Amino acid sequence: MIKNLVLVAFVVLATTSTGVFGSIGCYLCNSYNDANKLACIDPMSATVNITTCANNYVCTRVSYVTQKVFVTSRGCDLSGDTCNNIYKTLVAYYPDLSTFNCYYCTTNYCNSLSGLEIQKQLEAAESDKIIIPKNIV
Repeated sequence: MIKNLVLVAFVVLATTSTGVFGSIGCYLCNSYNDANKLACIDPMSATVNITTCANNYVCTRVSYVTQKVFVTSRGCDLSGDTCNNIYKTLVAYYPDLSTFNCYYCTTNYCNSLSGLEIQKQLEAAESDKIIIPKNIV
């Protein structure tokens, strides 16, 4: 009986630390909207904000091109069909969306450059010049 109780407690604790049942912390930034346009882009600045995500959310890192501008966004999104849902939302706002990359992860502050799992990648041909901040090239 005690073995089973310990095993259940371990599973609940391990699952909570990965964000499946409990909340997780994620980096929060958007190079399109933030005052410091370069802070969110890889390599990410140490001054990026953090946030606590609600239950059943995952940390995400999304990059895309819209209006000929390269954008990187990090934050929390509902788990499930995460990257497809993000893509659909972005296309609704930015019909010219291209070069879409989406990563998600389920541990605290995992949406930095390292430790990400590729969940979905959609690439569109882009014949026009894309504006990329100078420190990325």
